[in-house]
Amino acid sequence: MRTLLEVFPPSKMKGSTVAVIYDAYSSAWQILFLFIKRALENGYFAVISNYSVPLRSLLHRCTSVGLDAEKALESSSLAIIDVFGSRYSPLRMERKNIFYLDKVEAETINPKIDMIYCGPLRDKLKSEKAIRMIYTLDGASLMLGEEQTLKLLNQTIAHKSIRFPESTLFLPLNADMVSKRFVAWVSNVSDYVLLAKSWIMEDHVKELLYFIKAPYADFEPVVYSLKVSRGREKIMLKKLSAPELGPPAEEKR
Repeated sequence: MRTLLEVFPPSKMKGSTVAVIYDAYSSAWQILFLFIKRALENGYFAVISNYSVPLRSLLHRCTSVGLDAEKALESSSLAIIDVFGSRYSPLRMERKNIFYLDKVEAETINPKIDMIYCGPLRDKLKSEKAIRMIYTLDGASLMLGEEQTLKLLNQTIAHKSIRFPESTLFLPLNADMVSKRFVAWVSNVSDYVLLAKSWIMEDHVKELLYFIKAPYADFEPVVYSLKVSRGREKIMLKKLSAPELGPPAEEKR
């Protein structure tokens, strides 16, 4: 087996839009956090727009993959825009590089985030070593509605190509939380797509990771078995051949 970061080095995805789509019981939500961890180790700057969980829970998820988010915030290699906290809590965590919005509305949220991007974070995001993550698209759709979230995502990707063309955009998505149309659109606008599926067996969880889209001419889809390890690398992958795949995923649901 090989580590996730050996199979998918984040540096190869520079300047692109990367979607990781998973289901309710998958471990694949960790993938983009592992990408960010490696990127920070390589001198990148990352900003996470949090739509899904309380800030403390987000920091715990970073810790679960070995990413010391509090240290990264203090060193200004990481910033967090806490949309979830801005919307649902009157309390604010006073900490360096954590930003809040005065009010969360679909009509004004992108301009408000752009003010942060083009204000205190501008110089770092203009760098060739910059990553942005919308955590998560399903969280944003629950907060703002699917239709509005897709429109805002289109705006974000269009602006990215002009303002921050060298930055990489990460899009985690729990497919069980949204419609098939929403998943299809996210897949359509992404340069890279990783799709994870899981099955609850009697004595273990089986997971497959499908690499289904990439922006190069000789690309061929690949399927890997996915295992979570206790070590530093966390996610291990094994490439599968056709006989190992078994019945189509939908037949096992």
